[in-house]
Amino acid sequence: MAPSRAVAGTLVAGCWILQVHATGGSSSTQLAAATVEQVSACPPDQRQQKSVCLILQFAEGSVGTTRVSCSVWPHDPTRTRSPAWNDFFGAPEVNCDMSHPCTYFVETAWQTQLEVDTTYDSFCIDWGTSFIPPFSIAPKCGGGDRGCGTVVSTGIPSKSQKHRMFGVVDILSVLLLMLYVAWSYLFDYIRVLHETGAAVLFGLIAGYAMHKISGQTAVFNYDLFSYGLLPMVIFGAGFNMEKSSFFRYSQYIILLGISGTVQIFIYIYYGSELFLIHPGDGLEPYKMQASHRLLMASVLSATDSVAPMAFLSAESFPQLYAVVFGEGVLNDVVSVLLSSSIENAVKLPALSEISLNIVKFLVSSSFMGICFGLAISLLFKHGKPLHHGVVKPSVILLGGNYACYILSELCDFSSIFALFVCAVLSGHYAQYSLAPATRSFVHELAELLAYTAEAVIFGYFGLTAVAYTAQGRTFQLDLIVYYICCIVVARVLAVSLLVLSIKLTRRRQSAWLSLQELCVVAMAGCMRGTIAFALILKALPPEEEQSHSERVLVTTVLGIVILNCLVFGGLFPVVMKALKLEPRRAAHLLSEEGPDQLAEVALAGGTDTRHGLHKWWHRVDKRWLKPVLRPSGPAEAEAASSEATAEMAHTSRR
Repeated sequence: MAPSRAVAGTLVAGCWILQVHATGGSSSTQLAAATVEQVSACPPDQRQQKSVCLILQFAEGSVGTTRVSCSVWPHDPTRTRSPAWNDFFGAPEVNCDMSHPCTYFVETAWQTQLEVDTTYDSFCIDWGTSFIPPFSIAPKCGGGDRGCGTVVSTGIPSKSQKHRMFGVVDILSVLLLMLYVAWSYLFDYIRVLHETGAAVLFGLIAGYAMHKISGQTAVFNYDLFSYGLLPMVIFGAGFNMEKSSFFRYSQYIILLGISGTVQIFIYIYYGSELFLIHPGDGLEPYKMQASHRLLMASVLSATDSVAPMAFLSAESFPQLYAVVFGEGVLNDVVSVLLSSSIENAVKLPALSEISLNIVKFLVSSSFMGICFGLAISLLFKHGKPLHHGVVKPSVILLGGNYACYILSELCDFSSIFALFVCAVLSGHYAQYSLAPATRSFVHELAELLAYTAEAVIFGYFGLTAVAYTAQGRTFQLDLIVYYICCIVVARVLAVSLLVLSIKLTRRRQSAWLSLQELCVVAMAGCMRGTIAFALILKALPPEEEQSHSERVLVTTVLGIVILNCLVFGGLFPVVMKALKLEPRRAAHLLSEEGPDQLAEVALAGGTDTRHGLHKWWHRVDKRWLKPVLRPSGPAEAEAASSEATAEMAHTSRR
């Protein structure tokens, strides 16, 4: 018997393109009794990259024709309901001969072209001959079973197409990097939108252009982010860090970075319990389940310190820079730990359990970073060939720090904190075993790597965000606004309580921050960036396997990060101006003697402003560590001079 052919119907409202052909096929999905009895995916050799293939079979003995429309929705393994009949409006109805199976190729859904290598749930509706309800929708969902719908997938691109796609993403990333640098020059004159926000905006524009032209979107690669880009930022920050300021404000840094992060996590968890999600499509509103509230609380406890530090340079605002940067490092550690510790949890863990996990995490990560940092410093002190040349010693130094990061990641420690500790020790000890030219080169290289990685991270984020922003139906604007309000309130409460505890328990007032500076610290902690987005993607299944509620979580975090980059980043300089925070002049401008004379005064026995942890560390470092890890002679004298200059600089600023 010759197969019949069903001709595609007219495109309605520009929403659907549906090509229908008749062919023989096999069945795989049994349906409830209806005109359409079985729906199955086409054989693998018929899969196409930008369309899904469906085979419809009718009940045995059926004759005549019927009008049928089909649709696809993002795959949801927890789906328990069939779409409503009005969800098929806009789909072309086609006449199918019920004595033969029909093959459908669905190319677009809801005015959006289907993605390559993506899984969908498909449903079909039989309009009958009169278009009078009730209509039969296949397959039927019922009985509380999850995962109804015929699962179909678009095709996988070939190796050459993947290679070409990688090249497109690569060239766009390079262009975004250049735009980032160009905008930074404009930002010196027009301080409205920081270059990080500009990079996200340009990335979104480039991503939408690529989506419109090729129908494809770049996907955020967590491995590229965590193994390739993030280590460069952390190494540059740790290696070139002004260690004296870090220790001087250690009480603020530790309390805000650890206790403050845990407080925000708890506040957001309980705050999110009050919100109802409205899924639409006639579905009832529902509260977010406990596991999702825990996940969102842990993810949104991760701050973004990159944009605030762009306005708080170490030279102009040394106190604020030290606190914001130091808190950011510890915050990354604690937020990653919280995200890992609540995996598969169905309720909030006990505070004692959270505290114990944080201590274990910090101790293990610190131990890893200290071991690598000390080993690198000893290697450079006693390795005579490393005292000469530029390229080879630099490679050994960078490679040793990167090995610390990778091993910590493989051991499920905090790779961020381990690398930070290792980089700080390398900058404090190992660099003084290098030749002067090599030392200068490594400093510039660390700054170059950090700057380039930051630019690529924000541009890459904007470029890959289009994969979710193109699916506007999963965005919950009210949920985004609600979580932003929760973050602000939680941050204000955390900073207020911690500052109050510091003032009640601390007698010496030499390292206190002013009220204006505390307001800036509080606002800086309200920023959310790419770390939060990376954490939510890491915690959830791939996009094609995400349920509707999981997709809402991703788009909510995405919306918060985009608003932070584009809106709150621009508000930061306005708030600083309103608070009348003025840059402090450098120390050598406050003294007629200049930095060299300041160093001599300090070396001759100037006033020691250290106290607490800073004083203890200085004694241990001077008596035990420097003699073992630093070379003696001119290099040690130069190191002591630079440190004394920094110490006198702080005294002059005060």
